[in-house]
Amino acid sequence: MRGWRRGLAAAALAAAGLPGGPLLSADGVDPQLSSRLQRIESAFRGGDAGALRPCFASTGKVRVDLRDLTDGPASYGPGQLQVVFEQIFDGNRTREFAFRKQDVTVPSPGTAFAKGRWVRRGRTEGKETVDTLTFTLREENQDWRIHEILTSR
Repeated sequence: MRGWRRGLAAAALAAAGLPGGPLLSADGVDPQLSSRLQRIESAFRGGDAGALRPCFASTGKVRVDLRDLTDGPASYGPGQLQVVFEQIFDGNRTREFAFRKQDVTVPSPGTAFAKGRWVRRGRTEGKETVDTLTFTLREENQDWRIHEILTSR
């Protein structure tokens, strides 16, 4: 693809909220996993807890430990976690959220780990914070769901 076409394609993908360039691509990654990670990226970038909810485990609870955002480790059902993320997104504006291809691993069939870089700014104090979030995803009925979200320390 010629340079100007590649740039135009990247701009179109960015406008559509899809990753282009250094972000996750489907090359070598399960297409369903890639799609799920793109939806997580889009939900974080848009501050949309409702869009994040379908990404959570459909049964059981999701373990969450987000430094400075939650009161230590806890486990939440999908509805509870949506409310937690609504509060987090209300208090923070996401400047950037991305998974890089090299930060996504599938160590065994049905289990994946993905590290995402989250740049956010508090709405009240205006301080910018950069976190690395590690997501544990498991395959459920030919789809991938979040089972754990941790701030890497």
